[in-house]
Amino acid sequence: MMKHTRPFPTAFTVLLLAACGGGDATENKDMDLSEGQRDAVEEAVDCDPLVGEYRDLMAEYVDGLQAMVDAGEVDQDRIESWNDRGNELRDKIEERGERSLGMKCWQEFHTIGSAYAPRIAELGMQVAMQQMKQQGMDPEAMEQLQKAAEAARQ
Repeated sequence: MMKHTRPFPTAFTVLLLAACGGGDATENKDMDLSEGQRDAVEEAVDCDPLVGEYRDLMAEYVDGLQAMVDAGEVDQDRIESWNDRGNELRDKIEERGERSLGMKCWQEFHTIGSAYAPRIAELGMQVAMQQMKQQGMDPEAMEQLQKAAEAARQ
């Protein structure tokens, strides 16, 4: 993986995700989904290909961020690619709407988002903190940013 020297785009993207992610990031720390969430996430492929693609992307995003945290390296281009593709898919799905997708598929789309967003935000914050630390950012400033992100989630 490549190391990038652009800490602030990642940091602020992650802080935005953390602030908007909704829910407690520790709830799904190990992606322990409820049986209903797990079923909805798995059934997403059956209801609409776009929703299935969104589900696969979210799973790839979590796995990729975890790999970055484990390796202590950041691939900014990959993160931006996931963000861009996720936004594109979300916009397409929302444009089609509940009426076109059907209520069940629409609910599955929202279940996927609520299941993966907290873990993505948590891992993204860890990646951003690693990146800021590697760039020599003041530890006190990093702690303040982390506290602000945690407060925004609540």
